[in-house]
Amino acid sequence: MGCLSSKPDILAENNGDGKAFLDKYAVDKILGQGEFGLVKLVHEKKADGSDGPSYAAKILRKGMVFKDNTLYSAIKPQVLKIECKILRTLAGKHHNLKLLGVYESQSVIYIVTDLCAGGDMFHYVSDVYGDTGLRTEDVSRISFQLFDAVCHCAKYGIIHRDIKVSCVYCMCRVLSSILIRVLFHQV
Repeated sequence: MGCLSSKPDILAENNGDGKAFLDKYAVDKILGQGEFGLVKLVHEKKADGSDGPSYAAKILRKGMVFKDNTLYSAIKPQVLKIECKILRTLAGKHHNLKLLGVYESQSVIYIVTDLCAGGDMFHYVSDVYGDTGLRTEDVSRISFQLFDAVCHCAKYGIIHRDIKVSCVYCMCRVLSSILIRVLFHQV
């Protein structure tokens, strides 16, 4: 019999445990929140103690989650395995999100990916272009990147099933230099 908060490993291929994650990354502010966990800004730790590059870490609880007076069932292990397999297969190429590492403790899974600091497509367009709207060149660039991401998925037999503005993220918030990443999450 074990502790209720300790769960067996779900992901055979991981980069270490929770301690390895905390040894490698400094955890910063919350970027987003969902039913099963949250996404936090993390910084790679350098040997001299300073912060290195920034990434996003999806932090998922293995067991049931009680949030906002609601009890959510545990995330299905098969769903996590498929999400990590898809991210590994696509390898961050052709405008798909890049998986940098997966860490698994007794109660939490950490999925470290690219940081898409520009936010989702809807907020990017609203904030950056405001009243002027998108130019034809920008729509062309966005369309090319989105179709390139979908084409790359198709090469590996992967169908996204949920492409929408909240799943298309921008790497930065600079006008006319849109570089998108297509996010994968299981529903």
